[in-house]
Amino acid sequence: MLVQLGGLLRAYHDAAATFPWAGREWLFEPRQPVETVCHNELFPWNTVFRSGVPVGFIDWDTAAPGPRAWDLGFAAWRWVPFFRDEKCRAIGLPTGIAEKARRFRLLLDAYGLEPDIGIVYAGIERTRELLEHMSKAADDGSAWEVELARRGLLDEGGA
Repeated sequence: MLVQLGGLLRAYHDAAATFPWAGREWLFEPRQPVETVCHNELFPWNTVFRSGVPVGFIDWDTAAPGPRAWDLGFAAWRWVPFFRDEKCRAIGLPTGIAEKARRFRLLLDAYGLEPDIGIVYAGIERTRELLEHMSKAADDGSAWEVELARRGLLDEGGA
């Protein structure tokens, strides 16, 4: 699945890199360096699957110009995943640094990049910004984010 995801994301980023983004309005400010239009919410539930394989993305309301690492880092956070091992065990996902590093390499190899700690840092920053955005929405009374906060999902980046 990570191989298919990496290839799909690369194909999307390559196509979106040709999109004339300047002078348009975006929900999020463009992030430098602009290399493509990032999806910004590469959650599994924003992914279309066919026979268990990712084949497309949906939910484009937060797309905005930015660096490829912005989406790649967030995809790694969610799909490798880079959650704490306790959380991974609780939801039946792989644990351990070696296994997560192997899965990260699968994603990046399929995308066509060498492993780079900068991608991990971008994922951390993207996750931090998402949690801040969702926490503010919860504080403002948005029902979806209030429910996520009630369930503790905004406390650890697992939203």
